Amino acid sequence: MGIEFLKEGSGTFRSLFNKSKLIVFVFFLFTISISNYALAEIVVQDFRGKTIRLSKPAERVVCLIESALTGIYMLKQGHRVVGISTNVYTEGFYYSETFKYYADLDERIRLKRIPAVGNWESVNVEKVLSLRPDLIIIWSSQTDAIQTFEKLGIPVYGVFISKIEDVFKEIKDFGVMLDAKDRAEKLIQYSREEIKKIEELGGKIKNPKKVFFSWAQHSFLQTSCRGSIVDELINKVGGINICKGIEAESQILTMEKLIKLNPDVIVMWYAKSMSPENVKRNKQYRAVNAVKSGSIYQFSDTFFFDLWTLKFLYSMKFLAKAVYPEFYRFELDKEKKKIMNFLYGKILQ
Repeated sequence: MGIEFLKEGSGTFRSLFNKSKLIVFVFFLFTISISNYALAEIVVQDFRGKTIRLSKPAERVVCLIESALTGIYMLKQGHRVVGISTNVYTEGFYYSETFKYYADLDERIRLKRIPAVGNWESVNVEKVLSLRPDLIIIWSSQTDAIQTFEKLGIPVYGVFISKIEDVFKEIKDFGVMLDAKDRAEKLIQYSREEIKKIEELGGKIKNPKKVFFSWAQHSFLQTSCRGSIVDELINKVGGINICKGIEAESQILTMEKLIKLNPDVIVMWYAKSMSPENVKRNKQYRAVNAVKSGSIYQFSDTFFFDLWTLKFLYSMKFLAKAVYPEFYRFELDKEKKKIMNFLYGKILQ
C-alpha cells in the first residue's frame, strides 16, 4: 500500500481546497469579529475596583441610588432608565421632596410609570429582574444584592462617594457606559472651573472663620470631619472645619467639645425637626460665637443641596455666602439658576 497523491485537477482535490478556503475565511471573520468586539467593548472600574464590561452602551438601566439618578439626567440619558429608587417617589423624614423635580425632568416619573424597585435599605430582586436590565447602579455596600445580580450575569456598578473626585469619577464612568462621554467631560470641566473661581477667592481670606457643619436630621452634634466632601467645601471657601483634627465622614461631637471648639458659623443640613431657631433657643449653646452672632444657616432642601452630585457646586456657593457674606458678592438665587440650568439644561420648577 503506497501513499496516494491527489492530482490538482481532481474533484477530491478541489473539494478539499474549497473546504480549506472556507475554514480560513470563517476564521478570518471570527478574528475580525473578536477584534471589533475588543475595540467596541466598554470598560470601566467601579468604586469596588470591579471591572465592568459592556458590549454596547447600556439601554435598560436600573438605578437604585437617587443621587446617581440625577447624574444620569444631567447627562441627558434619562430615556435609558427603566427602574429607580423608591426615594424618588417618597418624601421621607430625613429628606425633602424630590419627586416634583424628577417629574419636571421625565414625564414617565411624573406619571409614575417607572417602577421604584428599592433603595439603600432593601431591593426587590424579582421586580428588578422583571425589568430585564443591562446595567444596575447600586451602593457598593449592598453586597448581597450585588452578588445576586452578578451571579445572574447582570453588570453591576457599585457606588461609594466620599470626596469630590468621586463625584467626577461617577459622572465620567456613566458617560462611558451611557454613550455620553462628551457631555460628561463638559459637566466636569464646568464644575472644575466653578471650583477654581471659589478657590481663588477663598485663598485670599486672611482671617479664616471656624465652621461647624451639622447633619441636623440625625443629630445636631453629628458632623463631617477631615477627608469628607463637607471638609473639602469648607476649605475651598476659605473656612476652617472645626472637626479637621479627626479623619471621618461622620462623627458625633459632645456638647462640651462643640462649645470648646467654638465655631464662628454653623451650617445645618436640611431637617424637618431642627432649625436655626431651635439652636438659638437652646441655652446650652449660647456661649458659642455662631449662636451669639446669629450666624446659623440651613440648607433648604436635599435636592438642590445634594453633596453627592455635581450640585455640590450650589452647596459650595451657599457655604461661601454663609461664612463670608461680605466677601462673596454673587447673588445666590442667580447662582442657583445658572448652575442648575447648566447641569440639567433647564430651570427646574
